[in-house]
Amino acid sequence: MLFRIIGYTGTAGVLRLAVGLVSQKVVAVFLGASGLAVLANLRNLIAVLGSFSSVGAQNGIISQTAASESKSAMRALLNTAITLFFGASILIGVFVFWQHEWLATQLQVDVQFGALIQAAAFTLPFMGLMLLMEAVLSGKKAFKAVSNVQLLIAATTALLMITLLYFYGLLGALIALLCRPVIGFIFYIYHLNKARLTVSFFGGFRFDFSRVKDLLPYIFMSLLAVGLVHLVEIYLRGLITDKINLHSAGLWTAMNAISSNYFVFISAVFSLYVLPRFSENNPTFHLFNETKSILKTLLPLVTLGMITVYLLRSPITKLLYSIDFISITTLFKWQLAADWFRVIFLVFGYYLVAKKRLIDYVIVELFSFSVLIALSLYWIEPFGIEGVVMANAARYLGCLVFVVFLLRKKLSR
Repeated sequence: MLFRIIGYTGTAGVLRLAVGLVSQKVVAVFLGASGLAVLANLRNLIAVLGSFSSVGAQNGIISQTAASESKSAMRALLNTAITLFFGASILIGVFVFWQHEWLATQLQVDVQFGALIQAAAFTLPFMGLMLLMEAVLSGKKAFKAVSNVQLLIAATTALLMITLLYFYGLLGALIALLCRPVIGFIFYIYHLNKARLTVSFFGGFRFDFSRVKDLLPYIFMSLLAVGLVHLVEIYLRGLITDKINLHSAGLWTAMNAISSNYFVFISAVFSLYVLPRFSENNPTFHLFNETKSILKTLLPLVTLGMITVYLLRSPITKLLYSIDFISITTLFKWQLAADWFRVIFLVFGYYLVAKKRLIDYVIVELFSFSVLIALSLYWIEPFGIEGVVMANAARYLGCLVFVVFLLRKKLSR
C-alpha cells in the first residue's frame, strides 16, 4: 500500500509541480518578489480561515473514518462534522466581513483590496466542506481520488490565475486564490459521488456530543498547528520586511514555495497512509517496527530527491522565477536540511496525532515555534534571510530529538 501511494501520488505530484512551475513563473515575472509576498500573505489567510471553518477536525475525520466499522457511527460523524463546520463558518465569516480593513493592514495588502477579504467570508463554507470531503476520502485510503482532485484543483486554479493576472494584475491573482475553495468543492463533490460511500455524505444537521468529544483532541491540535504555522509565517515575513525590505520577504517566500512544491510528494504519504495506519485498531502494532518500516521505504527516496533538487538549484530557481531570484540558491542547503529532518519528525509526530496525545503534541508545537522565532530573531541581523532558514533547520532537528525523547518508552516496547 505504501509503495502504491508513493507511486501514484508521486506521479500526480509531478504533474502538479509542472502546473505550479508555470503559475509561479508568471506571478514572478508579472508581480516580482514584492507581489509574491502579498499573494503569500493572502494564501496564509485563506489557509487559516479554512482550518477554522473546518474547526481543525480534518485529521480527526481521517482517523475516525479509518477506524470506523459501522454505518451508524460514520453517519453520526459526518452529520456532526457538517453541523460544526457550518456553525464555525458563519461565526468566522461575520468576523472577517466586519474586520476586513484590519486584516488587510495585517497582511500588508492595500486597503483597496479590502472588499476581496470580505468576499473570503462567503467562501468559508466551501473551504470547510472541501477539507471534510478530502478527509473522508483520505480515511478510506482513496488516494487516487484525492491525488486526482488535488491535481484538477491546481490546474484549474493556475489557469484562472494566469488569465486574471494577465488582465487585472495583482487584483486578478487575488481573485483566483479566493475562487480555489469553490473549485475544490465542485471537484470533491463529483469524486465523492463516484466513491459510492455506504452512507449519505449529507444526512442533515445533527449534533452528536460523543462524536464531538472524540474529535476534540484533533480539533485542538489542528487549530494550534495550522493557526500557528500561518500566523508565524506572516510574522516572519513582516520581520524580514522591517529588518531588511519587502523584496527580501518575497525571496524568503519564494524559497518556501519551492519547498512546498516538492513536499507535496511527501505530505500525501502522511495523510493517506501514516495517519490511517497509526489510527487502525491493530493489536500487533509496534511503534518502533512501524516507524522503521516507513522510514526504510520513504527516506531513501526523499534523500535522493533532495540531493537532486540541491544539484539543480540554479536551473530550478531560474525556471520557477527569474534571474532576480537567483540569490535564494544560497538558502537551499538549509531548507533541504530542514525538510529532511521534518520528514523523520513527522513520522513520529503523526503518532501523537493518531493516538490523541494532546499534551505531548502541544508541548512539541510550542517548542517548535518558540525555537523558530527565537533563532530567527537572533540570526536575522548577522545572516539576513539565510538566518531565518537556518532557524527552520535547527527547529526541526530539535523537534525530532524532542519527540523521540517523549516516545522513548513506547519505542522500546
